[in-house]
Amino acid sequence: MEKYLDQALEIGFVNARIMPVKDLVYVPEYRRFCEENVCGNYDKHPACPPKCGTADELHARMLKYNTALILQTELKLTQFDQALYLAAKREHNLLAEKLMEKLETDGIKDYLFMAAGPWKTNSCLSAYCVDAQKMADSCGLICWGNDGIIRLFSLILVK
Repeated sequence: MEKYLDQALEIGFVNARIMPVKDLVYVPEYRRFCEENVCGNYDKHPACPPKCGTADELHARMLKYNTALILQTELKLTQFDQALYLAAKREHNLLAEKLMEKLETDGIKDYLFMAAGPWKTNSCLSAYCVDAQKMADSCGLICWGNDGIIRLFSLILVK
């Protein structure tokens, strides 16, 4: 998996890290953010709750994998702009697709993608109830800062 760190950076991610899936912090109470429809996709997108499954079902799905490839992009904004934010999520997920193509070329076909927001048939970290702050802290990344930068994360889990 180490070679995919360099490839992620070459593709355009600002940071990439590897960590064991078992070390991702699962907080089922985070599902309430989905239920409160914070992002506006609850019960609208097939990759979002409740259509994607319960928090426990998604957690069981992710635990079938051993290694998490953490991917990060950044968006600098002087004031929040929804259109730019959505465009940044789209670009982030397109970069992830390029990396997944490299995995598949190398024969890795069994992986799980946790997107930056719902993406096609892929649920986001929030739907999986992954604590992004603890994930970032554990691998030396910034999740939330007071610097006008929005940091987007996605994960590719492999066996």
